[in-house]
Amino acid sequence: MTAQSQLQARWIGIGVVLACLALLLLLLDLGLYAHPTSDDFDYAYVAREHGILGGVIHFYQNWSGRYASAAITLAFGRWLDLTQSYWMVTAASLLTLYAAFLYSFRALCRLLGMGRPIVLGHLAFLFYLLFIPRLDTAFYWLAGAATYQPGNALFLVFVGVWADYFGGPATTTRDLLFGLILAALAALIAGMNETIMLVTVGLSALMALVVLRLRGPRIGVWLPPFIVILVLGAIAAFAPGHDVRLGIIGEVGNESLSRSLLISVFHALVTTLKLILFGVIFLQIGFVRTLLAEGLARFHAIIGRLSTAERILLALAFIGLLVMLFFPAAWAKGAEAPGRVQSVSVLLGTLVLIPTMAALQYAFGERLSPSRAPVRRWVSAASLIALLAVSNVPKIARDIPRLQTFHAEKLARYALIREAQSRGATALGLPPLRTRMKVLYSKDLKPYERREENRLFGAYFGWHHPMWAEGPP
Repeated sequence: MTAQSQLQARWIGIGVVLACLALLLLLLDLGLYAHPTSDDFDYAYVAREHGILGGVIHFYQNWSGRYASAAITLAFGRWLDLTQSYWMVTAASLLTLYAAFLYSFRALCRLLGMGRPIVLGHLAFLFYLLFIPRLDTAFYWLAGAATYQPGNALFLVFVGVWADYFGGPATTTRDLLFGLILAALAALIAGMNETIMLVTVGLSALMALVVLRLRGPRIGVWLPPFIVILVLGAIAAFAPGHDVRLGIIGEVGNESLSRSLLISVFHALVTTLKLILFGVIFLQIGFVRTLLAEGLARFHAIIGRLSTAERILLALAFIGLLVMLFFPAAWAKGAEAPGRVQSVSVLLGTLVLIPTMAALQYAFGERLSPSRAPVRRWVSAASLIALLAVSNVPKIARDIPRLQTFHAEKLARYALIREAQSRGATALGLPPLRTRMKVLYSKDLKPYERREENRLFGAYFGWHHPMWAEGPP
């Protein structure tokens, strides 16, 4: 890069960091208006009755094998007043993920010999926040945030630790140290959720092959995490609570393996095509090309050293990870995974976005962008506007004017419960939640007094009588 290009890239990098921090602060501020709902009260009730360890055992036997995410959710429910401190859910999930992005990209950039790791980490986190589906269940709902975002953060750390390992020499002591660190991370990831657990299984197998190819057997580094993720993943996957949950919620469940695989492959290919489309659009945006020039050149050189067979295998390995990502939902429900599960596909896409752009440049060269400068500027502006239009920006803009009204409705409900308790009422019908949000989670209570979530909602406030969300049943 020329001195002028370097200076331009530096200013663009500062702009990206500031934009990322501004969005992060805005999302944190939105968390001040979030409120507990749905499963949050269930976990809080169990945490009060059984404690955290007892709660984990209870849910393992009666709901799912997600022991790590259950522990996090139970801890929030036991130690915090969810009606007063719910903002901590958003703060914890966003800030831990932010730190994990910065760590993993620092490690990856150092391994690949790329500069500006802080800028690239912020760019990646900005991309993730803009395009993650269902911000509401990802960051503004305790049961969803605790189940998926810590797993995503741990996966990023897992990737970063592998990058740090390959950035140093191979010795028996160092192999064992990194093997134990990776095994500890794998133990936590296995208990987060089935999605990130299976993706980590796939990555662990891939890293084992890479170690064998580049450094020989070295079983001290790859075998411990591989065994841990397989064993604890199986313990989580075959928890007795899964059968109990299916009996309660009445899902059809368990498609045939062949059909589940076909569904997973289809969604993996669609996700890959979306990633390629994003790569093409990003290559049209002038400031993105300037900022990523060094990284694109670095990956261009790496791709050039690979054989055609190796490039195909890498692409198939990525698609294989996506297949493992979508398989649990396909097997359980015969459908695409919900938005908070799809967030993992956005995470994987974020990690490989620069290599994808470099591969497109390697394959098509300058044919990907217009040759005339005025046309390039118009295409660049149009591409940026199009990306923002399909991002989470419109949803955030829609929610901001509604925050106070939504917050007031929630507080009014709490006041109605306290007032009903003070006058000794034995039944309570709450007005329906009229303000619905796109970013904040705004699921309402059910209009049936015997619904378990209604009972637990009341029990959290010390109310032990029938309750419903609108007119009496």
